[in-house]
Amino acid sequence: MEIKPEFIFIGILILVPAQWFLSPSETGHLKYHLNSLLSTVKEYIPSFLMSQKDPEAEAAESKAMEEEMNPAGNGAYGMGQYIRQRAPEVEFRVGDVVFHPKLEFRGVIIGWDEQAIAPEKYIKVAHGDNKHFSTQPNYAVLIDTRDRFTPQMSYIVQENLRLEKGTIWHPLVDKFFEGFDEQRQKYILRPIYKKWYPDD
Repeated sequence: MEIKPEFIFIGILILVPAQWFLSPSETGHLKYHLNSLLSTVKEYIPSFLMSQKDPEAEAAESKAMEEEMNPAGNGAYGMGQYIRQRAPEVEFRVGDVVFHPKLEFRGVIIGWDEQAIAPEKYIKVAHGDNKHFSTQPNYAVLIDTRDRFTPQMSYIVQENLRLEKGTIWHPLVDKFFEGFDEQRQKYILRPIYKKWYPDD
């Protein structure tokens, strides 16, 4: 049975106040739930305008997202598939929850490089005049969607991070981790990724 787009749209409109009243009282959680609702609306509104999404466009979009996580297979942005031997200067570990005090967001580390491994163009934009950032450990971080509404990953220099507590909301958390250790306040890395970070 096919549901008419008009009924779906009316259903979404009814869910707006319901989402508001059912959301947790904590401000960060409320922002997250409202953002989820907006994302749902953005996802379904195009279906009112076109009968079917182009499968080729959908595949290209998915491929672009994959390349963003592991650009051209070159292992940049802390996502390289090589074994990391921990050095004394590497302060954080994969699974650590961190806070960026300058940009005011929380996140969880999913990878790191002893020195920045990223295209020169990215380093110029991200590091600016701080040339010493490239010689420090740099971390791949999933940013909490309560702080940045659109799910994002960032590559952050060590001196811009502080350890933090609590869990992170991001759709890719389950891809990298099999759970959260409340006692250690740290995510537990899945075995498939653990081989690249044996000491983390």
